[in-house]
Amino acid sequence: MKISKMIRPLAVIGLVSISGLTACDEPVETAVASEALLEIGADNVVFGMVAFMTSRGIRDGRVNADTAYMFADSASAQLHQMSIVFYNANGTARATVTGTSGDWDQQTDRMTARGDVVLLVHDDGRKIESSELHYDPNQNRIWSDSATVQTLANGSVTRGSAFQSDMEFRNVRISSIRGQAVGR
Repeated sequence: MKISKMIRPLAVIGLVSISGLTACDEPVETAVASEALLEIGADNVVFGMVAFMTSRGIRDGRVNADTAYMFADSASAQLHQMSIVFYNANGTARATVTGTSGDWDQQTDRMTARGDVVLLVHDDGRKIESSELHYDPNQNRIWSDSATVQTLANGSVTRGSAFQSDMEFRNVRISSIRGQAVGR
């Protein structure tokens, strides 16, 4: 009886050891990421991204994204559920842009926001809506080549085929104005 009691534990230990050795030889088939995520080809995926744009040591903007796909071979980032806050030289928020997706070139800080884009100008409460919006800090310009709706704080609405503005929002131009309605 004593011998059979000793053989059983030794047999179990031997089987566990053998199965452990064979398990090391088999590749793991479990994917680390979904197929859709792997197809994007991003080198890094950042969830809850917050980044700052600066010029000569002064903060120009804050970029937020629910998800950011970063690529090592370029300075490009694809942003999803994004927002950008632009700041004045004194550090106060000047304008906020939101969109469902966008692209950001981290070397030049050029950006494109897409999908239900809203630009809110903080100083005067103006809201500009478009399907796509572009920003180029080297030109100190923000614009859209898509249909645009501007709503002023007093409710006045102006519709056009495109818009462009300087970053101080003093020179906002809407192209091909299709009508103006005064809010109540």
